[in-house]
Amino acid sequence: MKKILLTSALCASFMFAQSAPSTEYNYEVTPFVAGILSDSKANLDDDHYANAGISLAKNLQNSFLDQVELAIMRSDSLKYNGTNGNTNINRVFLNAVKKLPLTEKLAAYGLIGAGYQDITQEIKDNDDSALLNYGLGLRYDIPYYGIAVKGDVRHLYSINDRKNDLMYTLGLAMPLGKRYSENIVAKVPVVEEPVEATVPVVDGDDDNDGVLNSKDLCPDSLPGAVVNEYGCEEDDDKDGVVNRLDKCMNTSQGVTVNSDGCVATFNLNIKFDYNSDKISSEYNERLQEFASMLKENPKLNATIEAHTDSVGPEKYNQKLSEKRAASAVRALENFNISSERLHSIGYGETQPISSNDTKEGRAENRRVTGLINQ
Repeated sequence: MKKILLTSALCASFMFAQSAPSTEYNYEVTPFVAGILSDSKANLDDDHYANAGISLAKNLQNSFLDQVELAIMRSDSLKYNGTNGNTNINRVFLNAVKKLPLTEKLAAYGLIGAGYQDITQEIKDNDDSALLNYGLGLRYDIPYYGIAVKGDVRHLYSINDRKNDLMYTLGLAMPLGKRYSENIVAKVPVVEEPVEATVPVVDGDDDNDGVLNSKDLCPDSLPGAVVNEYGCEEDDDKDGVVNRLDKCMNTSQGVTVNSDGCVATFNLNIKFDYNSDKISSEYNERLQEFASMLKENPKLNATIEAHTDSVGPEKYNQKLSEKRAASAVRALENFNISSERLHSIGYGETQPISSNDTKEGRAENRRVTGLINQ
């Protein structure tokens, strides 16, 4: 029966999990498994036993604490040492939780609280008792899904028999109850006054777009522009640039675009010394700007292209360009850009932009560029 209830709770939690950070929700439910190292006073046949449970946490705003958590857990059929008896142990806790962010996705947390344990068959010093517990843990928030993997270590103290247990847990936290920030405004009934009859006005179409003035929300459409039923030009990809001006008609929603409706490209234009794949520190600011653009638009990826001049064997130059592309990728990873979003290509000496017959031209050809991809 216990397994059925726990499985049902887990399935229900997945149904409510949404694609948003967990902080945007009022509650967080966490099914978990645990191991308990029991004090020898418990007289159990096995002092290291399994435990399972579920917790419901309330996310707090404008408070020193981040959560208040109610946790329920159970251990089944634990045998006593030297007897034929066994027992179940049910525990319930009310905890306060404080988080400490370490990175954008990883956080440490501490908890402290009190509870009660119910021993179904009390033998020797293993009794029902009030409990205290405290501990430390880590949580990793999985991007875009609002869920997190959590694990912690806790000290359990039984007040009645002064018994100390150590518990370690692993759980999957999922959000419940979307938090809304809109203010609720009371609506005051409005008494409509009698409207005097007016002389009908003949409707027109001043901008000649086929939509009458009374329905035209964009009354100054350009001649020949294709408009919708409201007299406004269409913007099929919802990027803020109308189709007539949009040179990139399938831009992903939420991505920043330029006046042409396209993702702004960024040329790293990193130059290398002769026969070198080392990036000079003078390009750090340019790399950081490129990384910031990718962070602001998480749906975008980038292609890093590297080139060489024509001095030396062609195969050697191909390898050198691949090393230069890899150096740029590593530099962007140092600015917290995931390698999964970066694709590197080495073109060797095949795509010069200047003449290789001059020193200046060869310096221009030893370069790395960064291109934004949707």
